[in-house]
Amino acid sequence: MLRAGADVIKICTSGGISSAHDDPDDQDLLDEEIAAVVDEGHRHRGRPVAAHAQGRAGILAAIRCGVTSIEHGFGIDDEGCDLIGERGTFLVPTLSTAFQPLDPRKTAPWRYEKKLRWNERTKENIAAAMARKVNIAVGTDAGITPHGQNPFELSYLVELGMSPIDAIRAATSNSARLLGVADTLGTLRLGYAADLVLCAEDPLRDIGALSAPENIALVAQQGVVRKYTLADSGSSQDLSPAPGQRSLHAVARP
Repeated sequence: MLRAGADVIKICTSGGISSAHDDPDDQDLLDEEIAAVVDEGHRHRGRPVAAHAQGRAGILAAIRCGVTSIEHGFGIDDEGCDLIGERGTFLVPTLSTAFQPLDPRKTAPWRYEKKLRWNERTKENIAAAMARKVNIAVGTDAGITPHGQNPFELSYLVELGMSPIDAIRAATSNSARLLGVADTLGTLRLGYAADLVLCAEDPLRDIGALSAPENIALVAQQGVVRKYTLADSGSSQDLSPAPGQRSLHAVARP
């Protein structure tokens, strides 16, 4: 992967819900193997290592051995939260996988049973981790959750107890920190890349506003406007609301 030019290495330290012959509670790599991968990443210009880790054993092993992020973390407990705090690891809970319904008529019985068994555990454990104020960044499970539906992840965080502003920070400034680009992205600051969206509704009142495309009035990527639905006001754009108009709410993108 390093020879192929990968910026991030991802490993599996636990089994999974979508795999037939292992379980999230299985630890799939020895501590020594995890540590070797992390060491290789560090020795090759500090490449970070992410770990698919769903069950407790895989989570603890990955954090102990120095991974940058835990992807999923469904079985995280107090010991895992303590370790995350000590090591500065990030948790990316991918809650869309737990909230996304699964039709028993369209999936194998073993997968349906495993998902049912883990969904409530996931919600309880991630809610407890959020209450512990661990480092949380936002991501979805590519291939499991459809692309383009990332903002729903913020709604799930809020449903489990996170405040809307903290959910937005998890998706912007925290995610930028995890990705190592916090010096240019993730916050609205002079000199930073102009990556942002303007929302016609206040996401601090309703975080779901960010999930509705019709609410997104402007999308800017690296300073290039990709979407713009504001009324043309002439040669310059005044974004302050006129009497009776809705305010616009800016959110930096990671």
